[in-house]
Amino acid sequence: MTDARLMAELAKSCRLLACHQQNPNILDMLHDFEEDFAQKARDIESGKRRARHDEPLSQQSGPLRVSSGPWFS
Repeated sequence: MTDARLMAELAKSCRLLACHQQNPNILDMLHDFEEDFAQKARDIESGKRRARHDEPLSQQSGPLRVSSGPWFS
């Protein structure tokens, strides 16, 4: 599993846990974790896109993917 995907999965897990949480302190903590993991996933993906952009075209592998919607559902 890639680092970006792992961070996205952790963010999703925090969101799912928060749905069933009654303690406001823990709910806030889960929300903070979700935001942190989501930002790390975006940072990792951004770094990969930047690195791919900096490579010469002859060294790039695979098609570029364009995201058409939000990362997290």
